[in-house]
Amino acid sequence: MEIDYGLAWDFLDDHDSRPYQLRFRRNGWFDDTGQLIAVVAKFDHPDNGHTLPISRADVDFNDVEQAIDGWQNWARITDSTVSLAAIRRRLTAAGLV
Repeated sequence: MEIDYGLAWDFLDDHDSRPYQLRFRRNGWFDDTGQLIAVVAKFDHPDNGHTLPISRADVDFNDVEQAIDGWQNWARITDSTVSLAAIRRRLTAAGLV
């Protein structure tokens, strides 16, 4: 029920050094609404499973996709890291936070 974004990259928040993965968690199997979240998904990390909401709940997947289109370029910090703060700013501007 989750759609993963950029599994090869770590998504970092401004004041949080934990490596997150970005995911859209659907409300149901055939539901296009849900929430964009970040999850620590490293088995050996002490915070494995920690979840951080990035959008508000019950947003439309297509609206999220439109708001963050091209994130691989404009939100990239390094070759292997992406800014969650930059993604959150785009979502805020689109009214999805």
